[in-house]
Amino acid sequence: MSFMLIAGLIFLYSLQSLFQKFYNDRFPGRPGLASPVFCVYESVAIALVTLAFAGFHVTFSLPTVIIGLCNAAALYVYNTAIMRAGALGSYAFMNVALLFGGILVPMGYSVFFLREVPSLLQFAAIGVMLVSFVLMNLEDIKMKGTGLAYYGFCLLLFLSNGFYSTFIKLQSVVKNDESNEMIILTFLGMGAIAFIRLAVREKKAAPAAFRVGKTCAVPLAACLVVAALAINALVFIIPMVNAVVFYTVEAGGVLLLSALYAVVFFKEKPSPFKIAGIVLAALSITALSL
Repeated sequence: MSFMLIAGLIFLYSLQSLFQKFYNDRFPGRPGLASPVFCVYESVAIALVTLAFAGFHVTFSLPTVIIGLCNAAALYVYNTAIMRAGALGSYAFMNVALLFGGILVPMGYSVFFLREVPSLLQFAAIGVMLVSFVLMNLEDIKMKGTGLAYYGFCLLLFLSNGFYSTFIKLQSVVKNDESNEMIILTFLGMGAIAFIRLAVREKKAAPAAFRVGKTCAVPLAACLVVAALAINALVFIIPMVNAVVFYTVEAGGVLLLSALYAVVFFKEKPSPFKIAGIVLAALSITALSL
C-alpha cells in the first residue's frame, strides 16, 4: 500500500517540476518576478484545496502554529534562495546542494531525535543516491568566477530544503491529526511573505506580473493542482514511513522521471555521467524498497 502511494507521490512531484518549468519558460513578465508570483498563487491554491479536503473544518493547536510558521519561513527562504542562486551561478551545483539537504538534514533529525537509525544496507543505498545526484549534474557544474554570495545561497538551499522536510515529519510526530492545518499554515504563511515582498519592493511591477496570460496560465493551473494533491499525499504518507528512506526514494524517483521528461519533451541527449547517475539512482531505490 505505502509503496503504491509513494510511487504516486513521486509521479505527482515530477509533474509539478515539469509544469513549473513550462510556467517559468512562458512567464511574460520580468524573470525575477516569476518565483514570488508563483508562490502567491501556490499558497492560495494549496490552502483552498487542503481546506476542502478537511471539510472546511480546521483547528490550530499552538504546536502546529509554531511548526507551520517555521515551515512557512523555511519554504520562503527556499524559494528565494533558489531564485537568487540560479541567477548568480551554476544551476547544477545548486541542485546538488538542495538535494543533499533534503536527505541529510532529515536524516540527522531521524537518527538523533527519533532514533530511527538506517540499516547498513540503507546507509549504503543513501550514499549511492547522493553519488547519483552528483553524477547527474556533474557535467553542468561550472564554478569559474562564482562569488561568495552564490555559495551562501546554496547553503541556504541546503538548510531550507532540509528543514522544510524535517518540519513536516516533526509535525506528524507532535500533532499528526492536524496535518491539514500544517499545510494551510505553511503555504499561506509563505504566500503572505512573498506578497508583502512584492508589495513593498515591486509596487509598480507587481499588479501586471499577476496577469500571466493564457499561454502561461495553463501550465500554472496544472502545476497548482498537482502541487496541492502532492503535498496532501505527502503529509498522509510521512507518518507511515521512515523519513530518511522516504525522502531519498522520493528525491531519486523525481530525478529519474525528470530525466525521462528531459529526453521526451526537451529532446535532451543524456551524457554517460547522467546515464551512470540514473542507473545508480535506480539501484538505490531498489535497495531501499527491499
